[in-house]
Amino acid sequence: MDQLIAGGASAPVDVTMDNFMAEVIEASAATPTLVQFWAPWCGPCKQLGPILEKVVGASGGKVRMVKVNIDDNAQIAQQMRVQSVPTVYGFVDGKPVDGFAGAQPESSIRQFVDKLAGMGGAGADAAAMLEAAEAALAEGDPETAMMQFQQVMSITPESVPALAGVVRCLTASGDIAGAREVIDQLNDEFLGDPAMKTAVAAVELAEKAASSAGELDTAKAAVEADPANLAARQDYALALFAVGQNAEAMDQLLESIRIERGWRDDAARLQLLEFFASLGAANPDVIAARRKLSTLLFS
Repeated sequence: MDQLIAGGASAPVDVTMDNFMAEVIEASAATPTLVQFWAPWCGPCKQLGPILEKVVGASGGKVRMVKVNIDDNAQIAQQMRVQSVPTVYGFVDGKPVDGFAGAQPESSIRQFVDKLAGMGGAGADAAAMLEAAEAALAEGDPETAMMQFQQVMSITPESVPALAGVVRCLTASGDIAGAREVIDQLNDEFLGDPAMKTAVAAVELAEKAASSAGELDTAKAAVEADPANLAARQDYALALFAVGQNAEAMDQLLESIRIERGWRDDAARLQLLEFFASLGAANPDVIAARRKLSTLLFS
């Protein structure tokens, strides 16, 4: 899990002769790639690096960044005719298309990165991948969604929506412990993001439901014996949710609302809203349950 959350945005890849072809030439065919040439003794390099990382990170995956230490990779520096550091090149489709030498203000770097992003053509579109991941998760396919969320994180490591999606996929797949492990390593900035708050709420709901999973048969029998036993129906709904029977779980809460709408300060309705938030608004079961809830509340 550490690679998913290590301090937010991960450090740029260090490029050597061994991986220059893969990380620069081949990778720039998919996503414009900014290459910073630097040296450990170079003061301006240390000032420029964090600015480059910040601006590239803000590109939303339209540009990626790698670094070349010229002391360790003199051959690359010679081939690229790097005469001083810091030097920055932008690669698109395997070729250098622009560059600059020396420290630059953030505004100039932003213009450089924006220009590079605009040359990306059919490069990776993080927003489109996030949308596809959300759709897969809503359709009950957490495995496909997980791969797409992780792909977004590979090009935009600081993406909180993508990391939140990973947490939700783990939860949907039944790996509640794995989801909790990720959450427990997050800092306040991550935890305060709305997308992550939703993911955390889903984990907490899954943890609560898991404690009821073993009571499924008991709760079912109690409801069958006394359909008006709303406490048993609430337990039954949680137990059903814990084993993935989401539509059936929501039906139990809807029936509870039909029997006594305000029972225990709207406990059934509030639990139903937690299910909605956990599964997502686009989930077909949620859409169907929302319609039924509207009918109950406004009939």
